[in-house]
Amino acid sequence: MNLASIDLNLLLVFDALMTERHATRAGQRIGLSQPAVSAALNRLRAILEDELFVRRGGEMAPTALALTLAEPITDALRRVELALGVAARFDAATARQHFKVRGVDYVGYLIIPPLIASFARTAPGVAVRCLDAQTGSVAELLEEGHIDLAIEVMHDLDYPVRSQFLLRERYVVIASAHHPEIGTCAGAAHMEKFDLDLYCRLPHALHSFVGGTTGNVDAALAAINRSRRVTFSAPHFFSIARAVADSVMIATFPEPLARRIAPLLDLSVYFAPIELAPISLGMIWHRRNDSEPGQAWFRQQVMASVRQLDGLDPTLQ
Repeated sequence: MNLASIDLNLLLVFDALMTERHATRAGQRIGLSQPAVSAALNRLRAILEDELFVRRGGEMAPTALALTLAEPITDALRRVELALGVAARFDAATARQHFKVRGVDYVGYLIIPPLIASFARTAPGVAVRCLDAQTGSVAELLEEGHIDLAIEVMHDLDYPVRSQFLLRERYVVIASAHHPEIGTCAGAAHMEKFDLDLYCRLPHALHSFVGGTTGNVDAALAAINRSRRVTFSAPHFFSIARAVADSVMIATFPEPLARRIAPLLDLSVYFAPIELAPISLGMIWHRRNDSEPGQAWFRQQVMASVRQLDGLDPTLQ
């Protein structure tokens, strides 16, 4: 192939289409009209003798060749940007960019809203789009550019995915403040330890993406020859909290979220009666965005938002 036939702007269009999967949004991302994006795509198709992107539903889906070319083209563009110094600084006050984040409803309630409030003052052209944690594989979503960042429990990741620790939080127990078998509720300033026998006897609600009936609590109970009964499972923390508030069920819950929603739903919060390993949350991204100024800026804002969360035990962070 003759490299002289490749215009750098064509690669910029390819990169934007790979990220947005939509011609109009891709054009907005790089300052081109939709017809200009389509014209550039047609030129690339002719040069590479491949469709590259085909319309599927409401998006432009990449072909196998496009997926193969995506990472090297993105890396090459980032290297050119850094070499020329044109992307040395992200001006949040004037930038028009959106960031796509995958996470559970917990993330959308505790971490994202403070970001949006801050951006309204300091980065009015920046938008955040949240995807549910059940939407596909994190690695695939990052690789294909469907998301910029995932916020979830830390786990082993394969190259080229990166991760950074955000916070560590312990589990607590939530129950209705008017539960007939518990009695005096535990105040927010002085939490009581939940009784182990009662914990094993009462029905439980469980957070599960797949309708499961067991989790880390069951392994901890089994270690001391105890068990519990799960009568409800759901993929959203708020569904669980509301179900607990309106019933005699209890649930084992991340402490920051429990503290925040307890006054809203008239819940009591207790220390767990068993030893449970704390949750380590992290943010996860693709290595091609390591040095991209906008992406780096957004990750810094997420970290700042997490640091401002109240109700966290500093010894656990």
